[in-house]
Amino acid sequence: MRLSTSILMVITAVFASAAAFDVSCNSNYASYYGQNSARNQKSLGTYCQDATEDVIVLSFMNGFPNLLLNFANACETTFPDSTLLHCPDMAKDIKLCQSKGKAVVLSMGGASGAYGFSSDSEATTFADTVWNKFFKGTDSQRPFDDAVLDGIDLDIEGGGATGYKAFIDRMRSHYASDSSKKYYIAAAPQCPYPDAYLGSVMNNAWFDMVYVQFYNNYCGLNAYPSWFNYADWDNWAKTVSVNKNVKIYIGAPGGPSAASSGYVDAGTLQTIYSDVRSKYSSLGGIMTWDVSQARTSGLAGSIRSMLDSGGSCGSAMKRSALALLDHEMNILQRRADPVEVSKITKPNLRPKPVKAAGNVATRAEFVAGDIVDNKYSTVVKVATLQNAFSGHWSISFTLPAGQTVDSSSRGTVSVSGNTVTIKSDPAAEKAKNMAAIFKITGTFSGDYALPDTSSAKFTST
Repeated sequence: MRLSTSILMVITAVFASAAAFDVSCNSNYASYYGQNSARNQKSLGTYCQDATEDVIVLSFMNGFPNLLLNFANACETTFPDSTLLHCPDMAKDIKLCQSKGKAVVLSMGGASGAYGFSSDSEATTFADTVWNKFFKGTDSQRPFDDAVLDGIDLDIEGGGATGYKAFIDRMRSHYASDSSKKYYIAAAPQCPYPDAYLGSVMNNAWFDMVYVQFYNNYCGLNAYPSWFNYADWDNWAKTVSVNKNVKIYIGAPGGPSAASSGYVDAGTLQTIYSDVRSKYSSLGGIMTWDVSQARTSGLAGSIRSMLDSGGSCGSAMKRSALALLDHEMNILQRRADPVEVSKITKPNLRPKPVKAAGNVATRAEFVAGDIVDNKYSTVVKVATLQNAFSGHWSISFTLPAGQTVDSSSRGTVSVSGNTVTIKSDPAAEKAKNMAAIFKITGTFSGDYALPDTSSAKFTST
């Protein structure tokens, strides 16, 4: 099929200006890269060869203010006499991604690591370090050499809120010093509102994008439509957020093994995306954890198709061009019958992370998963606070009254009275681990409740 000359001219002109990432769209696709979740992670540049993702979130800076980076197999070299990663190949790929119109941001935090600020002054000083090492500043050790990132993402899953607003304010002051490009601040809260770690920060600091993790929680995608709570985040965006134009992304597991709960297939995700898009102007698009999972499962391609066929941007000219191109190319929006998903029948249950007892410094957390009739699933999260732990580990905790445990997605389960012990299968574990996240299932009578985190004891040999 041939496009008319006039149409080609319009499309070329519009998309020449629209090629770069546009934060005002509701059709953007962000995906995390760097933790090799599917165990087949390719180079960053490989994923940037096509137009699938709009934002690449590099994960993680898992240590700060004592700076540590971890990108799994993507980068394993360090500066001489230093523990700081030096990633020249990633640096080249970052510039390649940006040349394709993608934004590349660095995520701070993650499910495990040693991070957090003791004061605003410490956070402000560290913002200077980040600007010098990853943006337009200068430093003798720049992990990505002369590549200049497009922003910072806060995926804070432990510690307190101290310093983060001061950090953001300082970063934004650095951003303002360089008018040559746009820079962004993002966050990746878990779906229970308000976020357990960044709630107060999000109410008082500027954010451009918020990648809500609608998985591993009672309010995940698998709870749609009953307890799926995008409406809470839309209300925050419009009535509480400092930036009333902040964009909220639907965070989804990229594949069945990407999360303990919350994965839905492409048809269900499109149903959810279309519903949210029709109701909420705060929508920014879809986020997945992670690139390797979403590419392996094929979900990434499906997401790109659904975003392209139904999304829009802030510019009327771009919307018109997209509609014109759709008409000329006869692109039909893929539709899928709604898929029944598990419905949560109990009220909001907020995670209560605490430092666990035992011989390893870890943080334990229990999160409500699927709850149907008298059956439940609870996500168990254990993250190191210091050093990695071995593949030989166990965790014990006290079950709430009326609950039983039938199975665990990781290790083996034993029960003595109301005490549950889960022991790892060393053959299935890595030699060194920063976190263990898995799901237990069972039954309950009366009201469902989370285990008391103060009863958790974690040991590793």
